[in-house]
Amino acid sequence: MTPEELALEFPLGPDSLPQPGVPQGRLEKFTWSTSRVFPGTVRDIWIYVPVQYDPAKPACVFVVQDGEGHWQPERRWRIPTILDNLIHQQAIPLMIGVFINPGVIPSPLAGVAGRNNRSFEYDSLGDRYARFLTEEILPEVGRRYRLAQDANSRAIMGGSSGAMCAFNAAWERPDAFSRVLSIVGSYTPMRGADTLAPLIRITEPKPLRVFLESGARDFKMFCGDWWTANLAMLASLEYAGYEVNHAWAEKAGHDDFHGSMIFPDALRWLWQDYPRPVQAGVNSQQALARVTVPGEAWELAPGEYMAATALTAGPAGEVYFFSPYEKIIYRQEDIGPSVVFASGVEGAQQLGCGPDGRLYVCQPSSRRILVCDKTGSAETWLADIDAHSVAFAANGNGYVTDPVKRCIWLITPTGERRVVAQNLGCPAGVQLWSDQSQLIVTDEPGLVAHLFMILPDGGLAHGAPYFPLHRPGDEVTGPTSGELAVSRHGWIVFATELGLKIFDRNGLLAGILYPRRGKRVDGVALGGKEQDRLYLTDGRCVYRRKIKNPESLWC
Repeated sequence: MTPEELALEFPLGPDSLPQPGVPQGRLEKFTWSTSRVFPGTVRDIWIYVPVQYDPAKPACVFVVQDGEGHWQPERRWRIPTILDNLIHQQAIPLMIGVFINPGVIPSPLAGVAGRNNRSFEYDSLGDRYARFLTEEILPEVGRRYRLAQDANSRAIMGGSSGAMCAFNAAWERPDAFSRVLSIVGSYTPMRGADTLAPLIRITEPKPLRVFLESGARDFKMFCGDWWTANLAMLASLEYAGYEVNHAWAEKAGHDDFHGSMIFPDALRWLWQDYPRPVQAGVNSQQALARVTVPGEAWELAPGEYMAATALTAGPAGEVYFFSPYEKIIYRQEDIGPSVVFASGVEGAQQLGCGPDGRLYVCQPSSRRILVCDKTGSAETWLADIDAHSVAFAANGNGYVTDPVKRCIWLITPTGERRVVAQNLGCPAGVQLWSDQSQLIVTDEPGLVAHLFMILPDGGLAHGAPYFPLHRPGDEVTGPTSGELAVSRHGWIVFATELGLKIFDRNGLLAGILYPRRGKRVDGVALGGKEQDRLYLTDGRCVYRRKIKNPESLWC
């Protein structure tokens, strides 16, 4: 269809045109060239300020990607005019608009165009762009105008890659943005955005309200099919129980026409019922719904300690963790605060409990493993070994990961030691499967966990990369602890830099839970006599959450 035909097919309504008696807000421009998140970039930014703005009251915030193209009056979007009209109608709350161009890295040569940073900023997974907004741009705008700080009072939008950017920023930081408007969103395999739809299905729902727009004539190219990608996003958001709406059109393509036509109504829906907070989605079909308890959130485990690492659970459901600055191992029960279990402990990498209830402490810096009796009194159990982690079978056999020699040791009850798996990458955490037939071993980069069959003599065989812990496109930011916990029913929880990842017995990723702050989890344990308390540490504090312990995660 020609532009003229598209304009007739998708006409603009009165909300997109200046109306008599409606006061017009103003635009202010500034240039941002001192970014720490995207160093070397330069970009123009425009601030829309409605006439009704009162500096005594915090204003809602509306962040728009590809800002210049969305405020220019000669383009169909005409967002400042629409904001004027809808604010005047009180259809949306008073808000400050922040129109942001993608960054450009200027060329040092005269007459040569600079490098456009748009795809890197907009199409990439992770929290980089969200940090750019929350740490740089919004604070700068906030120096000039009083902005609301709560996520419920902030919306973000974009078109194409800018839509992917907007959704991803809210996905990464639901504490900063609750409302998302996506126009012909690029949820395609350019930089990993195609993994978002399946990720939404398995992640604990977040408090987001999302409006999607696309059409049957959207892009179909080497980077993917935009129309089917948007359909997949809608299906995933509906499955996970999100507040989601959409506008599809048979003749809509990858352009401004359909999106600009429906924009005023989409904006109305996005802000309907404000200031009622946007609620997190709920769907009993999710595998996570079999694990989580409605209304139960992460709570700080009681106790006074300086830091927390190396979580493990004992046979009675008690939980132990290590405070490295205090050189203390603490014991935590379901009731009451954590108490000192053992003092004067140096450099505990990980903890593990034996079948007799004794606590084992891996000290790679001292090349030994300590064992603590029930009073906390410690002695050397194994020397001359670079142990990262230890786990025990019911028959007393111990399995020790050794990242220096890249192997797994078997330690028998008589003290015999032998290598039962070698030439591994960097083995870290280790646990036995619930039926004692197999051994699970994580790697320190946090990419994968291997599964080994345990032979009758305690040896290992048929190792396979059974549990993929890392999504393509996500950044590896550093080594992980490799900690994991195994349910008595055979499902497994891994502590990763991208949340707690729950796998079913088939090695399928069934759910992701995030900690209270950020995403990285340094330790995990299943505590309580019925394994009905999930514990985690983010390296600073211990949190716990009441859960169910289902026999199966399959839905």
